[in-house]
Amino acid sequence: MNKYIDGAVMLTSVCSLGLTTISIAESKIYEPSNNVVKDLQLERLDHSLRVNLKKTESYIAPTPIKAQPKPIPKVAINLIKEFEGFKDYAYIDTDGTPVIGYGLSRIGGIPVQIGDRISTTQADAALNTHIREIHRELEPIVQVDLSDRQLSALTSIAFNVGVESIKNSTLVQKINAQDYAGAADEFLRWDKANLQGALVQMPGLTRRRAAERQLFLSGSQSS
Repeated sequence: MNKYIDGAVMLTSVCSLGLTTISIAESKIYEPSNNVVKDLQLERLDHSLRVNLKKTESYIAPTPIKAQPKPIPKVAINLIKEFEGFKDYAYIDTDGTPVIGYGLSRIGGIPVQIGDRISTTQADAALNTHIREIHRELEPIVQVDLSDRQLSALTSIAFNVGVESIKNSTLVQKINAQDYAGAADEFLRWDKANLQGALVQMPGLTRRRAAERQLFLSGSQSS
């Protein structure tokens, strides 16, 4: 009886040990190791990176919208045309420079030469281009906001004498000081032309400066 009992006990112990071994083996089969977990995480990360890369490659950046230039006031164009007049052939200006169209000394960056011809369409385009250049040159000089009429008056005199001539003038200084009445009177001082080395008052310039002054004043009163 003891043998059988001992045998039963021994068999039970062996069976218990076997079950324990099987249980441990099963746990090793179904429980992933740390290396497996890391491999899965790396695989997921790699997949995510590939997806994001494809999205980036397929993304097309929108074309930036260029700011449209501010329209040139018609009053500026009309004032310049009125006093410059139009000629479809090159001629010598009062200072000895060849000009054409609306008194332009350059067309498309090329100096005008006697014998050149121009159409009204070409002259209008060249005038608009030159006015835009004047506005760009005036922008860093004028420190205050101007109405369209004030800017048109200043554009007209700058077209006539050059931005370089007025950038340090009392006219611009008074504009920046917002002394608009005083600035308007400064226009009248620019009514002379250099003729053979001497400054001579010109009736055409006197009329032009009076018109520019009046336009400038009307702009300061309405702003």
